Amino acid sequence: MREAIRILIVEDRATDAELAQREINRAIKSCLFQRVETREDYLAELDMFQPDVIISDYSMPHFDGLTALQLALERVPLTPVIILTGAINEDTAVECMKAGATDYVIKEHLKRLGQAVIHALEEKKLRQARRQAEEALRQSEERYRTLVYTLPDALIVSDPAVKVTYASASTLQLFGHESEVEVIGRHVLDWVHLNDQEKVKKAIETVLSGGVIRNQEYLLLKKDGSSFFGEVSASSFKDGQGQITGIIIIRDVTERKLAEEARAILEERLNHAQKMESIGQLAGGVAHDFNNLVTIIRGYSDLIQAGMATNDPLYGKLEQIRQAGERAATLTRQLLAFSRKQILAPTALDLNSLVINVHKMLERLIGEDVTLATTLQPGLWPVHADPGQIEQVIMNLVINARDAMPTGGRLTLKTQNVHLTDDHAPSRLETLTGPCVMLAVADTGCGMNESIQARIFEPFFTTKEPGKGTGLGLATVYGIVKQSGGDITVYSVPEQGTIFKIYLPAGEAVSNGQAAPQAQVTLQGGSETILLVEDEDMVRGLVRVVLQDNGYTILEARNGAAALILADQHPGQIDLLMTDVVMPQMSGPQLAEQLSLLRPHLKVLFMSGYTDDAVVRHGLLTAEVEFLAKPFSPHKLAAKVREVLDK
Repeated sequence: MREAIRILIVEDRATDAELAQREINRAIKSCLFQRVETREDYLAELDMFQPDVIISDYSMPHFDGLTALQLALERVPLTPVIILTGAINEDTAVECMKAGATDYVIKEHLKRLGQAVIHALEEKKLRQARRQAEEALRQSEERYRTLVYTLPDALIVSDPAVKVTYASASTLQLFGHESEVEVIGRHVLDWVHLNDQEKVKKAIETVLSGGVIRNQEYLLLKKDGSSFFGEVSASSFKDGQGQITGIIIIRDVTERKLAEEARAILEERLNHAQKMESIGQLAGGVAHDFNNLVTIIRGYSDLIQAGMATNDPLYGKLEQIRQAGERAATLTRQLLAFSRKQILAPTALDLNSLVINVHKMLERLIGEDVTLATTLQPGLWPVHADPGQIEQVIMNLVINARDAMPTGGRLTLKTQNVHLTDDHAPSRLETLTGPCVMLAVADTGCGMNESIQARIFEPFFTTKEPGKGTGLGLATVYGIVKQSGGDITVYSVPEQGTIFKIYLPAGEAVSNGQAAPQAQVTLQGGSETILLVEDEDMVRGLVRVVLQDNGYTILEARNGAAALILADQHPGQIDLLMTDVVMPQMSGPQLAEQLSLLRPHLKVLFMSGYTDDAVVRHGLLTAEVEFLAKPFSPHKLAAKVREVLDK
């Protein structure tokens, strides 16, 4: 059985601690909790309780969260600390994160605490794995240094014909010979591997002409035929008879060579992770401005088209603009999926049911020349994921497999319960362990070589012809799987086929595996009054035009301060506040909170082009909040406004 997670709660209010425990138990069943209030008890429990995660209130009468964080960093630096705060204050959150906190959770949105603990535990595993890798590398380098400084190098003396006239005892030991008789008169090239013969011949010419060879690596051979890497230094001088005598020093550097190769692998993995993270940060950083632009392009295209006849000469040109906006929106969503910054709606999910539900659609997608087979394990464990996003993962992998089999073949979808341990997890997985559900997509197509496999999850990398692919399909798969808490591996052999294996952590409750269908909304206008607050002038103008065309009365403001004045001076009723989430000086949630004091029955609809990181920071990622993500079409905007007003 998995050992219980130890969670130390620093909280002076027992009721708040109980609420935190309840939310954590919803996400993690096997937990042990310990609550402390004072610095003395906290220090004692760090040693005695040895927590896996520390959760501390930010402000307490006799102790505070930042002090608890600092003490944890000094005494248990690998243990993640989550700060609980009672106020929606971004400055406080930034202060905590800069001080070294793993995460922060606002008490008003305590439902996020369970996932925050799960993410903290995952980060702790990454830290431990990184430290273990660093320690392993350090030990390997230490072994090499010990070898270099404690073992004497092999020493060989040769005649003008480069035949051995003297070999030290360490030479005999290095090459596996028992006595000097076996090596005296032997040509030095006899110890050189065939692959390095030409290089060594050139080095001999250099030495015989008076040059020096320093620390050159060659592949050398022992008596039994086995090979090793030797670091060779050589020079020559003339003896008393004027004969050229060569001095050769050989050091066995196999250990160092292996350590360098291991370090190169680690550095390659680190560079790859940093590159993927940088691209993800770039995608998330431009999402807000890009989504605003796409909203404007699509919105005004739809409005102009709606007011003209389809046979108008400009109608087709506007359609091209609108379709370009649609493609831009799709690319943004794919980039955000890769960067793991999209907003997901996870639920308990049965992958068997999901595969069955999409089976017929997949058959139409792959065509008649590809045979589709499924191997679904009965009693499959549930997973916690967004059904629509997992469907997207399957679709992208199936399309890839179909394109890899242009003349037909066999495509297989397989599900299986697996229990991953540190010792028995696939070598290409990073840190995922425990009970998991595997979803495999296998084809008999053209396969891939190792260089292509190393890059397939990079955005915009594609092996298809120009115009045949964006290079975002597998990047999207990678991002969705990672954001869902899982991992993905690929196994491929050229001309033999490819297998993608997705591993998702097992959950507890099960849904039917279908994404919720989109309801068909019949657009209706209205006569209500809407307070529109948006700092982007062009977006605000578009929203105003759309809502006014649907009959609404619009009061508009560029920021929260102007909106408060407008609401205070307006004599009539205001039915809905529609506000951007992130604005200068006053955020959308802050504005809504202040307006609720003036107009308690005011309904609120938030909109944002930011990714989920910004939305979470402002406390909006909850089911109780009405949210409209940019980019949106005029139709979607009008439908959402009507939906919120009718609730």
